[in-house]
Amino acid sequence: MDTEKTAVITGANSGIGFATARLLSEKGYRVFIVGRDAQAIRQAANTLECDCILADLADTANIRHIVEPFQDLGLDVLVNNAGIGEFMLLEDLRLENITRHFTVNVYSPLLLIQGLLPALAQRKGSITNVSSVITTRNTGGFSAYTASKGALESVTRCLAVELAPRQIRVNAVCPGAVDTPMLDKSKIPAELLPKMKEHLMSTIPLQRKALPGEIAAAIYAQLENPYVTGAIWHVDGGVGA
Repeated sequence: MDTEKTAVITGANSGIGFATARLLSEKGYRVFIVGRDAQAIRQAANTLECDCILADLADTANIRHIVEPFQDLGLDVLVNNAGIGEFMLLEDLRLENITRHFTVNVYSPLLLIQGLLPALAQRKGSITNVSSVITTRNTGGFSAYTASKGALESVTRCLAVELAPRQIRVNAVCPGAVDTPMLDKSKIPAELLPKMKEHLMSTIPLQRKALPGEIAAAIYAQLENPYVTGAIWHVDGGVGA
């Protein structure tokens, strides 16, 4: 029987996902990274010397591309890191915007866990969902994002209880500000972005953004501790305090 630990990490061509893939690779895992940009995910896989799977989680039909390789292989770790967070004021919010947030941030992680359940049960695996500190420290213009991440945390707690009899653990991490381009890609109007960044930094007691590797370290700690399940860890530089 193959005893090498395996891990699937979504949204892993950059940022937190990439840092987590690198850390798990260093710890001896066989890592499969998932991304929707073919060139970016292959480049990341080449850099990390790991496997990659091309899949866009905005389309739940793509989940089968992730699930299929693990039907017989088994799976030790799933990190649901892929996500979107777009700025949109309430008067501009449309159903398709809400649906897109929930598809990427909630429906796809839930369906991916469902599809990988036999593989995770085979290895008594561990799941970490990446949420956000925004679920408790809200800011205007991100109602769809906040709602979807709050739902993901509820899913995390529910599945931790439901899957515990199968020895599958389910946790979440909630990063605060992280040194990635996510805020710049969030479609905040150019005239508001500098002020929002300034306000964001003023709320962090440690007075800096997290490095992606610091969030990856928290994810790894959840994965490796066999008594942690149903936990929602805030890794936010003290913002929640």
